[in-house]
Amino acid sequence: MCLTFYNLDYGTIKKMSKKNILVLLGVVTLLAIATGVTYFIHTKSVERVQNEALKTLFSADKNAEFIDSNSNPVDLSQYKDAILVVNVWASWSPYTAVEFPILNELADNFKEKGVKFLVMNRKETKAQIDRYLATIPTYPNLEQIVDVNDFFYAGAGGYAMPETVIYDTKGKIIQHIRGVVVKEELEAILNTALEAEK
Repeated sequence: MCLTFYNLDYGTIKKMSKKNILVLLGVVTLLAIATGVTYFIHTKSVERVQNEALKTLFSADKNAEFIDSNSNPVDLSQYKDAILVVNVWASWSPYTAVEFPILNELADNFKEKGVKFLVMNRKETKAQIDRYLATIPTYPNLEQIVDVNDFFYAGAGGYAMPETVIYDTKGKIIQHIRGVVVKEELEAILNTALEAEK
């Protein structure tokens, strides 16, 4: 019978000295420990970003200033009990015009199921936002919010544009999509989230 372990058969392993066997076991042990540590660090990193995104969205921090399209303050805690899709956008991003129709259609499809869609601008002025919105169709199913200090994007660990964060009704992050949303993918995520809420 031949036992293969990294191209070593049983006969070769038997001929190895005890020292070599101990070295081999040490290497395997170190690899296992390194894998465990890497997994732990990655898990904690994801958890930290999720916690920050949660705190950022419903923050009482003085730097967390959110306003609507009429410059009125918005308290995002009103969305705590809903499945929430938060899409970060800016007028200078070419993907905004691609995503808004997708998000608007999904917002319409999921309206009766209580899913809320916020499109959050990254600290542009009202003049910039109005100028840009005048160049694209109106999307009535999307709630426009301005993040005056770019607080949410930073707290969510943003590094790509656009970014979309989906929360469940308990405020836990279900998914963080970096880059342009794909309609079918987001639809599947929301259907799964709604099923989990039952």
